[in-house]
Amino acid sequence: MTARTIGLAGAALGGLLALATLPAVLSPTVGPTTPTCGARTGAPTEVIAATIRQLESGNNYTAQAPGSSASGAYQFLDSSWNGYGGYPRAYFAPPDVQDAKAAEYIAAVLTANGNDVTAVPVAWYIGHVPPDGSPEWDVVPAPGAGNRLTPRQYQTKWMETFRGKVTEDDGEPPPQPDATTVPVSTGCGSGRGEQLPGEWSLPGPRELVDRTADQINNPHHDYPAWDWGIPTGSPVFAVRGGVVAAVTTNPRNCYNAARCEACGMGVIIHDVQGVEWTYCHGSALDVGEGDAVAAGQQILLSGNSGSSTGPHLHLGIRTGRIARCPQTLIASLYRDRSSLDPSTLPASGCSY
Repeated sequence: MTARTIGLAGAALGGLLALATLPAVLSPTVGPTTPTCGARTGAPTEVIAATIRQLESGNNYTAQAPGSSASGAYQFLDSSWNGYGGYPRAYFAPPDVQDAKAAEYIAAVLTANGNDVTAVPVAWYIGHVPPDGSPEWDVVPAPGAGNRLTPRQYQTKWMETFRGKVTEDDGEPPPQPDATTVPVSTGCGSGRGEQLPGEWSLPGPRELVDRTADQINNPHHDYPAWDWGIPTGSPVFAVRGGVVAAVTTNPRNCYNAARCEACGMGVIIHDVQGVEWTYCHGSALDVGEGDAVAAGQQILLSGNSGSSTGPHLHLGIRTGRIARCPQTLIASLYRDRSSLDPSTLPASGCSY
């Protein structure tokens, strides 16, 4: 993927969040980069743009940054604005023209970063997304220009505003933190589960299964599936490899809501035998539609999204149109390190 130059600055941010972004001499680039966790949220461009406008200028389309050529609602540098729409500087352009320019850059950042919305604030702040584990995440960029936050801190602040706007956009209340929340992994899909004979894996770390072994026979509430109660942020691994047939991207809890993408943040994988594996209620996705995944590959972080009454992983298995009970398979993988043919799993007796 070809890197693209964007050159953004947001001096007006200093008055809003006690921040100031990089000086106008920088010309940041976007991608290709290593995606950050929480990829592929499916966020609408309009909400992303609204978040940028609020934090960069307080939605002021005529804003001008002192000591910088940055101007307009998105604080475009003159060099990156480049006479867009026939206007010499961003703040001269009407809102619809500024919005159109911003939409182009948002699309460029998302395309370069696997449609990961969490890449947007970092690319806007420092011009690129550092590789996972880079010390750059925790160093304040150009403090002499007035910056006070590290890229990680800026990203966190930006995402708080963004999530609030997502809630405003769909009219549903934000999910409430649960008492079992654990830190989100920074591995972004790099976690690997225990490899079992025949290219199988447990759905999570063995030590986590050890602590919750009494749940292996947990029923599902309305059809054959398995509900595994685990803390938010726990890594979830593909039990069987295959191709990601679909992802669902609802990050909010919508239990009992009239409108609800019930799986929340979830992944559906089709293996080479045609078996369908469904993983629901995550807090972050590590794979996208069309990705090839291996058994034991981290595919999401667990959570409480969708139609869920508490943090857990929903695991569903279908052979053809028949929903199967995963419990006996999980027990065999855990206790004997051996697999079972999914088509032989019971189709009843594991729900209430």
